Amino acid sequence: MMGGKDRTSAERDLRRLTAKSFEQYKDDASLIPIAAEVIRAGMAGGLPYDALTTDVVNGCLSATQICYGNCFAARTAFEAGYDFGTRIRNILDPDILRADLAVLPSAQGYLRNGWNSDPSWDWEQCLALAQHVVAADRHMVFITKGFRRADKQILEQFAHLKVEFRVSISAFDTPAQLAMRTDLIDSYRNAGGVAIVQLLSARFVQDELNDKQRDLVDYFLARDFPVSENSLRFDESSPVLDAIDLSQCGRVSSTGDYWSGRLFTELKVPRLTSVPSHYRGLTSGFLSRNDPDALAKLWRDPVRTHAEVMTGETYDKPQQCGVSVSSRPLPRTGKAFPQPKEPDRSTRL
Repeated sequence: MMGGKDRTSAERDLRRLTAKSFEQYKDDASLIPIAAEVIRAGMAGGLPYDALTTDVVNGCLSATQICYGNCFAARTAFEAGYDFGTRIRNILDPDILRADLAVLPSAQGYLRNGWNSDPSWDWEQCLALAQHVVAADRHMVFITKGFRRADKQILEQFAHLKVEFRVSISAFDTPAQLAMRTDLIDSYRNAGGVAIVQLLSARFVQDELNDKQRDLVDYFLARDFPVSENSLRFDESSPVLDAIDLSQCGRVSSTGDYWSGRLFTELKVPRLTSVPSHYRGLTSGFLSRNDPDALAKLWRDPVRTHAEVMTGETYDKPQQCGVSVSSRPLPRTGKAFPQPKEPDRSTRL
């Protein structure tokens, strides 16, 4: 996954546009941290869907580091006056969580975590959550960008619980970020777990970025990893649109966002918002050890392909894709989640 001078220049331009996207909030002293809230599960816990649990922390990255310059959770938080860059550890109350899990529909096979923040900020809290979810006979899935490393022992405990990791990668990632995410993907499979690579894709103006994206797909497929794809969606006012080939984009019917649809139809693993409610995970962390027919039956609400998007028809994103924090009121005070003593340069764009 090496790149030359031209690719480095293209990556630098993309980071500049990404940082510009929310820069108006960089020094906004009026922003308020989001207070800790109790971790709940499913609609009984006040969440939009039975597939969801509350994030293990509230908040994620600072204004100039927002993923893809277009994170729906960051936009919602900033616009509502919250400091998305201050992380707050949420509260795991075993009795409340178990009560929520007990009333989930019997057909709900899995729960996912990591929809308004990233679970990697607190792996220990993730493990405690997973233990309760698995004890309730549900499959636990964490969607993460691996901002913090997880040690071998905790990965082995996740693997014992058959927890699934969906690790997001993209052409937006710096070399350091890709190295950390690749390490998590490799380490978790080596520990006996299932790590699914989730490519966040787009059609770029600069060929160097399109080639980087293609290289990422080839790299993980060559190593027999399951890989899924989701098409990034960009607001019409996003500075990042300068890097996107709009001639290869359609519009999302419900929002008007630009997207290219799925570009890599050879990727046979559906993203998590596309699977049926009874989903219980893959058979193996090696793509070749999963039944292709079983994978094909998992596609329920798929992201449209690039060919479909380019027909001129307007299609919508999957129903459970991009569920905003605005779906519930947020507490407006809180104590910050402890920051690392040394800056984690792999998280800086």
